[in-house]
Amino acid sequence: YTLRATHLKDLYETITMKTLAKDERLDILLTLKATVREHNCKLTREIVELVDREADLLVRDTKPSALMGLKKRIATLFLQYCKTPLFNPEAAKHIKVPQDPSVLRTNVYYCRSCCQYLPSTDFELSTKSCVIGHCRQCKELDNKARAREDYTLYCAMLKTIRKTEENYQDDSHIIFIIQESDLRYLIENIWAGQSAVSGEKDLFELILVRWNITEHWSPWNCVLLTTDEARAHVKLDDPEKAYSSQFTEKIRQRHILARNYFTQIPGMMEEMSTKVKELPLPRPKERIIVVRQHPQEQQQQLAVDSN
Repeated sequence: YTLRATHLKDLYETITMKTLAKDERLDILLTLKATVREHNCKLTREIVELVDREADLLVRDTKPSALMGLKKRIATLFLQYCKTPLFNPEAAKHIKVPQDPSVLRTNVYYCRSCCQYLPSTDFELSTKSCVIGHCRQCKELDNKARAREDYTLYCAMLKTIRKTEENYQDDSHIIFIIQESDLRYLIENIWAGQSAVSGEKDLFELILVRWNITEHWSPWNCVLLTTDEARAHVKLDDPEKAYSSQFTEKIRQRHILARNYFTQIPGMMEEMSTKVKELPLPRPKERIIVVRQHPQEQQQQLAVDSN
């Protein structure tokens, strides 16, 4: 079978060559005619008829440009001949749809993603599988197209806020319920990823601190500020008096949005239902803002330490 496939491949490549002389073209047409005559069917009879027509036109010295369409048709039909397992048994290995109809009744599954019927080898099946999912190709395509989300920055920011809250020593625990994805939503959707005072958008310079210093940190009692702004803010005993009424109203609206969203998180409803307790004003040494180190500063510090 391999020798037969090699012979047909070489014959097809010779037929599609455009640099053959007239005598060489006639010889290859005779070889093609003898090859396809081994089988008598509609396809082979059509190929033989076209070969005879081209040979007759070549003998009459027809212009090569007038034979282009005829040559392409012969090449197309012969390629179909090569792909037919009846004439080329080796082609059966490269056909996805089995020629035997009985094979289609077993080990063939439907992929809901590409809407194709594929053999079981194209699916990741296990002994515990109850439902046929997507095929391997669709899963690979989905994996390549799916956007990756990096929470490294928000993880570092969350650790910074937790360390800052630990300095107050007043049993603030809501921040320990918040996860990185929740913090990302709070910063990007509620606070639009920028400082409420200056509009700074560099997340490495921003931090969420308490809005009212006498209440525990929560999504509805925080404000996104830069490090310098946060240091000045935590020194305020009553932010309602320190800021303008227009600014405090904007902060209050953000807190309402945060409260409406974070009620969906388990454990938050209990915190919201309990009455807010007034805490004593923190001492000055407790009002410490933990500062995150910028990545460029970390690299410079590592370079200094290595030297």
